[in-house]
This record gives sequence, structure tokens and C-alpha cells, in this order.
Amino acid sequence: MSAMESFIEKQTKLLEMQPTKAPEKDPEQPPKGRVDSCVSDAAVPAQDPSNSDPGTETELADTALDLLLLLLTEQWKWLCTENMQKFLRLIFGTLVQRWLEVQVANLTSPQRWVQYLRLLQESIWPGGVLPKFPRPVRTQEQKLAAEKQALQSLMGVLPDLVVEILGVNKCRLSWGLVLESLQQPLINRHLIYCLGDIILEFLDLSASVEESAATTSASDTPGNSKRMGVSS
Repeated sequence: MSAMESFIEKQTKLLEMQPTKAPEKDPEQPPKGRVDSCVSDAAVPAQDPSNSDPGTETELADTALDLLLLLLTEQWKWLCTENMQKFLRLIFGTLVQRWLEVQVANLTSPQRWVQYLRLLQESIWPGGVLPKFPRPVRTQEQKLAAEKQALQSLMGVLPDLVVEILGVNKCRLSWGLVLESLQQPLINRHLIYCLGDIILEFLDLSASVEESAATTSASDTPGNSKRMGVSS
């Protein structure tokens, strides 16, 4: 629990960090006799690549490595030291970041969205027809079978290297906790609403509405009405 609390506190501090404000400009005006080249050089300072924050490039990898180290605390404490964490982030940070980006891009690709929408349509309108009666309540055996199938699907998401490092039992226990946390109907309903808002925001329906309104207003201009009257 202490490791979990420290991890949560670390993530909270990272979220609360605000970018530092740019220093205020000197109120004194530069002399007019200064050479234009010097003024242009001073106005556009050269950016030092070494001063860029590397943490912003591997945010997903940092979070994933933090979770991985949290799971490894009980088994391999020597691997969770500060120096070892820096070494792992330096060596595997970019690789993990790239892998996560590819997986997220795959899960959110148009082909995947088509599959998700088809599954949603089939679950709400099986066979294209809205059911007249609600579905019968699932039995305990059906719930256990669905949970086992979901656990197998989640285990297939993890790379083989992670499963070998953590162990199959550790991975199953972790995914089991994830599935157990999704057994609250109220939380699941709120999660579905949030996902719906994200999808609607991604589709950007307001732009299409504004475009259709602009097309309608353009077709209803007085010039077009006069032309229609003359032609009639």
C-alpha cells in the first residue's frame, strides 16, 4: 500500500506541475544606434537541444515503467532502486513509448472503430431489430465464462517478455483486479458516458452542422431568390 500511495502522489505532483512563466521583458528600450543584426539575433535566441525536457517525449513510457516497477517491488527490490530506474528509462524509455504509440494507434484505427460499432450495434439491436423484451439475466456460470474469456484476452495484450518477468500468476492477479474494478454498474455507466463524449468530440459534429447551416443560408440569399423568380 505504501508503494501504491507513493506512486499516486508522484503522478499527482506531475499533473500539478505548471510550466514556468516566461521572464518579463526589460522595460528599458534598447538604444536606436544598435545594429539591426544584433537586434535580430537577440530577438530570436538559439534553442539549445540539451535544455529540452526529455520527459515530455516519453510520458506514456514513464507511466508504464512506474506501474511495472510497482509490480516488481515485492519480487525484485534491487530492480526498483533510483539508479536502476534511471537506467531502465534511458535504455527502454523510447522503445516502450514507441510500442505504446503503435498499440494505441492500432486500437483506435478506423478498422477497429468499425468493429467496435458493429459489436455495439449487435449488442443493442441483434439482427438489426430492437428486441421487444429485455435480455434474460445471465447465470453465474455465464458470468464466470465471460470473465475467463476477458481475462484470456487481456493476457494476450501483454508482451511475452513482460509475462516472463512478472510471472503468469502476477499478471493474472493484476488483470483480475482490473476486471474486479469494472463490476460496478454505476461506475461502468459513467465510463460509457465519458467514452461517448470523447467519441462525439472526436467526430466534431459541430463543424458539419455549421457547414450545413452555411450552405442553407447561401442558398436562401435574396440574389438566389430573385433568380428563381425570373426563371419562373
